[in-house]
Amino acid sequence: MESIPSSFDSFRIFFLLLPGFVSLLVERSMLFQPKDTALFSTIKALVYSFLNYTIFSFTGLQVTSRWAAIAMLVIAIITGLLIGYSKSKDWHMELARKFGLTRTTARPSVWLDIFQDKYSEGTGPYVIVFLKDGRRIYGWPEYYANEYSNGPILFLTKAGWLYNDGVQEKEIQIPDPGILINGSQIIHIQFYRPAGKGAQNAK
Repeated sequence: MESIPSSFDSFRIFFLLLPGFVSLLVERSMLFQPKDTALFSTIKALVYSFLNYTIFSFTGLQVTSRWAAIAMLVIAIITGLLIGYSKSKDWHMELARKFGLTRTTARPSVWLDIFQDKYSEGTGPYVIVFLKDGRRIYGWPEYYANEYSNGPILFLTKAGWLYNDGVQEKEIQIPDPGILINGSQIIHIQFYRPAGKGAQNAK
């Protein structure tokens, strides 16, 4: 008989945390993050739920109102969107760095720091990719992998091969839409701005 109240209490706890889990799912859909432990995810959902309920309290709606569930869902989604967007821009950590509280970012790798800072607005420098076989390719990175563990996968538009004929540097244009480069082929990547182009938008 004791299992029934226990199960009911567990359901109530889950229901109370549900807005926080909705915010957490929306946040995770907006950016790449290493998988959290179940305990840490629950703690984050608890914090987000507290934030959602605090915002809900300003609506003046009664919990028993037929609009309460809809309002809470909207609040949870908006909260997740705002948190996810803030994290993708690294605003909170940028503020902490300005006050000298930390020197790190919220993103899991320097790879994401570079590409999300330089290319999140659809603008940024060109790149020259140096391959293991000695070839070089330039272009604008329209798409890039979220994680670096399998190598820095890139899709380049406005791309071309670079080579030296012994006299001068030349290039061979790659037809649109572009070329996908597997990370296992890459040695390093150089960022540059072609003369007179400034910030580039390949679209």
